[in-house]
Amino acid sequence: MQDQVVNALGEVFARQRRVGGIPLVVHDADFPSPAELLPALAGQVGWQAWRKPEPSSFSNLADALEIAVHPDVSAFFGHYYAGNIEGCFKGLFLTLLQPWNEADFERLQQNQIAHHLMMKKLKLAPSWFLASCRDEQKLVTLNNATGEVQLERLGKGVIGVLAPNLATFLRQVEVC
Repeated sequence: MQDQVVNALGEVFARQRRVGGIPLVVHDADFPSPAELLPALAGQVGWQAWRKPEPSSFSNLADALEIAVHPDVSAFFGHYYAGNIEGCFKGLFLTLLQPWNEADFERLQQNQIAHHLMMKKLKLAPSWFLASCRDEQKLVTLNNATGEVQLERLGKGVIGVLAPNLATFLRQVEVC
C-alpha cells in the first residue's frame, strides 16, 4: 500500500503543476529546501516536489510513543520535500501538509507526537494529521488502526470517514 500512496502523492504534485504551473512560496534564505526551483524574486521562490534518495521514516515516533505507526504515514511524509498543497475533497477545502526540508520534517514529527498525546489524553483513537482545513477546528487525519482517512474536530474526535485509505483519498483530491 505504501507504493500506492507514494504514487498517488506524485500524481497530486503532477496535477498541481498542470493546474497552476510552478507554485510559489515566501522565500526564506535561512530555511532552504531542495524543492526550490528558481532564484527568489520579489520575496518568493518557485518549488517542485523533490523526491528524497532515501525516504524518511517514523520509526523514531513509534519507539518514543511505543505504538506501531501506520506505514501510510511514512509513505505520505517521508518521500518528498515540497510545499503544502491547496486542494478540495468533495467540497472540503484543505491544505495537504508536506515537509519543506529535514528541519521541517523533524518539526512535523514533534507536532505529530503532540497530536498523538492529545488524542491519548482525550481517550480518542490514535490518528495522524495529513491536512488542515479552512475551518481551523477540523483536520484531515489517518486512522492509525484502519488506515482510513477521516475528518476530525480538534479535541472531539472523528466526524466521519472521507476515504477507505490514503491512496484513494489522494487520487480524489482536486488541486486548487
